[in-house]
Amino acid sequence: MSNNMLDRRRFLSSSAAALAAASSTPVARSANDTLRVGVIGPGGRGTRVMKECIEFGSQFNARVTAVCDIWKQRLDAAAKVVSESYGTEAKTYPQHEDLLADKDIDAVIIATPDHQHAKMLKAAVEAGKDVYCEKPMGNVISELNAAYEAVRRTGRIVQNGTQRRSYPRYRTAMDWVSEGRIGDVVKVDVVWNAYSPFRWAKKSEELASLKESDVDWNAFLMGKPYRPFDPKIYRSFRLFREFSSAIIDQWMTHGIDVVHMLTGEAYPVTVVAEGAILKWHDYRENPDTIQVVLKYGQPGKEFLATYSTTLINASGRMTRVQGTKGTMVVEDEWKISGDGSKNPNTLQETTEIPEKPGTKHHMANWLDCIRRRAPQDLYAPPVAGYGHSVACIMSTDALWSGRRMRFDPDTGEISEG
Repeated sequence: MSNNMLDRRRFLSSSAAALAAASSTPVARSANDTLRVGVIGPGGRGTRVMKECIEFGSQFNARVTAVCDIWKQRLDAAAKVVSESYGTEAKTYPQHEDLLADKDIDAVIIATPDHQHAKMLKAAVEAGKDVYCEKPMGNVISELNAAYEAVRRTGRIVQNGTQRRSYPRYRTAMDWVSEGRIGDVVKVDVVWNAYSPFRWAKKSEELASLKESDVDWNAFLMGKPYRPFDPKIYRSFRLFREFSSAIIDQWMTHGIDVVHMLTGEAYPVTVVAEGAILKWHDYRENPDTIQVVLKYGQPGKEFLATYSTTLINASGRMTRVQGTKGTMVVEDEWKISGDGSKNPNTLQETTEIPEKPGTKHHMANWLDCIRRRAPQDLYAPPVAGYGHSVACIMSTDALWSGRRMRFDPDTGEISEG
């Protein structure tokens, strides 16, 4: 990874170069030929994204032609969806390496467990595939840096799965903050609570039904230190520290991406975090309640952001952006107002945030950008995936170390400080 990868000024020029490279990347087939898509990891979320590709693919002459999963039950179920959708059989691959080696596949959807995303993304773009990568883009900083560098180097079209960027109201909200309607941003608060005692945990009968012979356990570990097969980890990987950070990887990725897209910041400067298992004492290792504080910007233009979730009580949900001239509320409500500001230029009226005309569905946006070789039009480009992942990795490191974490954009490293 280059030492200046995310330096604020150099970043813009390096991104421009990457976009130019992507625009000049030859399309494997002409616009009149079918864009062939493979799906890696068609589990719960992966199957939903696969169905979106099937739905919107007809607009862009794209078809799901291959599926891959290390669990035969999931593999067969995904193949059945493809067969029922098109009336033709899909290619099936137990190993993602074999799917990526298939020269007839132009693009892939990666919807595997969190710890596999970055490694698979790197392998996919190096195999010449365009990619739709579910969030987080990575949850280990060295793997994330390697994946991001590979994306920049290869110039492939990569969409990240933080789909709030394709919500029509959010597209308007981004424009309004950029136009300065609420002034300079000073604080952003994201509070997403839920009552969810069994979040990401599987029932005992679901665990008992999975045998080691059903899956490729070593492929699941994907470089993690070996441990004996455990159906709890395979089915509920989000609850185990080595594979996911649960609330952070699953929900904060979306929440902090909201902060980034509304403020224009790519990554935090420092992060502190606290969390604990306060109520749901099952087999989980990850907290059921967390609180994260992040500092953004440069001296003179700094602001704070907070992210908070408990899975014990569903009250108190909000996403609020405070500025020097007013306040924006998004997610559950959609409005801007002068609330809280005494600035002479305070907003005088409360205005509802409308939907932005012409906004595409997240999957449609990816397929459209592949067809046109237009990375500049991606709603959730690689820099967005890199940024939300950096923030979440910093938050996880801060949570488990009890220390403040700092990101160095010149080296791409996270350290205490």
